[in-house]
Amino acid sequence: MPQKIPRAPQGRKLNPLFVFIGLLTILLSLLFVRSFEPSQVFFSNDGPLGPMMAEMARLPATFTGLWQDLNSIGSNVGAEALNVTSLLKLIAGPVGFAKTYAPASLWILGLGAWFFFRQLRLSPLAATLGALAAVLNSTFFSDAAWGVASHEIALGMNFFALGLIVSNTSETPLITRWTRLALAGLCVGVNVMEAADIGALYSIFIAAFIFFKAVTSESEPGLRKISGGIAYVAIVAVFAGFIALQTVLGLVGTQIQGIAGTGQDAETKTQHWDFVTQWSLPKMETIGLLVPGVFGYKMDTPQNMMPALQDAYSGGVYWGGVGRDPNIDRFFDSGGTGSMPPGVMRFSGGGNYCGILVALIAAWTIAQSFRRQNSVFNAVQKKYIWFWTTVLFGSLLLAWGRFAPFYALPYQLPYFSTIRNPAKFLFFLSWAVVILFGYGVHALHRRYLEVPTAKASSFDRRWIFSCLGIFGVSVLGWFFYALKKTALVSYLQARGFADQDFAQQIIAFSIGQAGWWLVIFAVAIALLALVLTGRFAGKRAALGGLLLGAFLVFDLGRADLPYIIHWNYKQKYEVGSLNPIEEFIRNKPYEHRVAKLLPAPLSTPSQFGLFDQLYAIEWTQHHFPYYNIQSLDIVQMPRMPEDLQAYMHSLRIGIKQDAAGQYMLDDATFPKLVRLWELSNTRYLLGPAGFLDVFNAQFDPGKSRFRIVQRFDVVAKPNIARPQSLKSSPPSPMRTVLTPCLNSPAHCLVPNFIPAGRSTRTIKSI
Repeated sequence: MPQKIPRAPQGRKLNPLFVFIGLLTILLSLLFVRSFEPSQVFFSNDGPLGPMMAEMARLPATFTGLWQDLNSIGSNVGAEALNVTSLLKLIAGPVGFAKTYAPASLWILGLGAWFFFRQLRLSPLAATLGALAAVLNSTFFSDAAWGVASHEIALGMNFFALGLIVSNTSETPLITRWTRLALAGLCVGVNVMEAADIGALYSIFIAAFIFFKAVTSESEPGLRKISGGIAYVAIVAVFAGFIALQTVLGLVGTQIQGIAGTGQDAETKTQHWDFVTQWSLPKMETIGLLVPGVFGYKMDTPQNMMPALQDAYSGGVYWGGVGRDPNIDRFFDSGGTGSMPPGVMRFSGGGNYCGILVALIAAWTIAQSFRRQNSVFNAVQKKYIWFWTTVLFGSLLLAWGRFAPFYALPYQLPYFSTIRNPAKFLFFLSWAVVILFGYGVHALHRRYLEVPTAKASSFDRRWIFSCLGIFGVSVLGWFFYALKKTALVSYLQARGFADQDFAQQIIAFSIGQAGWWLVIFAVAIALLALVLTGRFAGKRAALGGLLLGAFLVFDLGRADLPYIIHWNYKQKYEVGSLNPIEEFIRNKPYEHRVAKLLPAPLSTPSQFGLFDQLYAIEWTQHHFPYYNIQSLDIVQMPRMPEDLQAYMHSLRIGIKQDAAGQYMLDDATFPKLVRLWELSNTRYLLGPAGFLDVFNAQFDPGKSRFRIVQRFDVVAKPNIARPQSLKSSPPSPMRTVLTPCLNSPAHCLVPNFIPAGRSTRTIKSI
């Protein structure tokens, strides 16, 4: 018998999934490298470390219910859902969770996106780049960095659900098909548990996709397609409802039923239109989807960024109109004469940059899908592309909110008016852009990279020339934008940035960001042109894929840097060195509450403004929950229960008009405030010491029960010569007072606070 010749050993190919997981883990570790430092935690505006350290929020007790007792007189906020976020909390603990939540959520998002693209039968390159585009998309990245990373976990679950759905074909065995739909339903349910109203909107889009997939199938007759689509949606909904039932009931009970302003009558909807749509995307700021930083980044950029980057992002504060009180917009629209109405001028903590390469390839994908001949996509892929294109443009129209007529249409639907902030529809826009990008990379890989030779078609040549034309128009636009610098500075001075030098710095940064984007845009066009003309075909395919990936990470990573903020939590929360005032009031906090001496409509005199910032930001939002100090002040409650609203309204100081029609405080209602402090067991008030006699005379006449417990100064941390804000304090210290309110025990008197010459710790703002 002839002897068998052993075959030469062949090297094993690396599993694309493991390669992607390794790449994603390394990338996120580099971006969040400061989290590895023991004293550093990641910034979180909506979920800071302080509230997580509060006893009321400790797991696993909150799985059975949570009474928020640290603000106002307390309120029911439902039970903690047994979801991915709570499990991470339980495993990592508050400090570990604060370090890892954002990167962990983005890791889950990336894994879900990769799974979805592979179930679409897209190439490993398309799956990898598509998943990276999702992770680094500024809408998702900045949202996770803002402290609501549960949204990104929800999106990861939705990608898993879509992957299970698209893996079903007419050849899939029936039991397998229904099992996948059931698992998809569980993923959708977790999405609702994580993202609440945003999760509910995600589930509507997924239901629409399931039905669309069924009715556009070519292997079934018409009526059967419709009935099958309804059945598929139903099974996903049943399993989603099964796992998310507790969350849904909790949301309805704490966010809709008995909540002020959630009525479904026409009058209530009209009254709350401004409140619901305040965070809308101004149409002009749509540019920010394609040009990062042109309207700035965060409200305080570059504060707390890595020191090496702060100079490069100086002047990068957000200066757009997202979050502006609609009354202020109406004031400017009417000519801006007279006194400006009160309200928020702007507020944003994130961005929505999609990436210029991502946008170019997504646009190329849409254009290719409409080609009747020689398209790179088959009939099924075209239909899916059209679905996500509809999601993209529909979401943009709704994201404009009060700045366009489109949002008013769904606003009339039952309970749609309970969803705040149209700008959240940018989540779905970015979702669609990422999916279209994945399809585009797959087509580029199949037609121009993996083949031995490739040539640009006439369509591709026209596409390249179109991009060059857009680039030329962009250069011209940038030139005219730069010429408008003086007018833009005046515009900013009228809209919250009165200091001319600072306004000039902001506009200079904006012009510079637009200029840098032109350079990146040019490189993106060149790179895409090289791919379309076959320069990376065959043996050079790996190089082409590497360059696409490297450019993608550079472009999106650069735009995400301002959102990577870390804090030294031991310094911020004065761990082991808490100032004596808070040290005193944290003693047996369950026996008393503290409150601001001058609540609205009273106002603290401007010379005590720094104390107002200290109290409203650092103490109530951070230190008080960290040390379980109960405060009567409401930190944040956009959806106030009707009974609590009625209670607080009935016990607040009123406003009246005098004979001349001027508004003034109604002194007859002063006793209401004292009664509120009595009923809520508020024993200690913090405010200017000079108001002691005024309060005894006007608020507690004949009894004079207010008295000073301890005076203290808010002064600078050592080595800060002339502080100007919460990072530092003014050169002359402000005198404030800690006073007991009503029936205070005799032992409330405490030793002197800070000896002369001694400074308090530095307080950093959020």
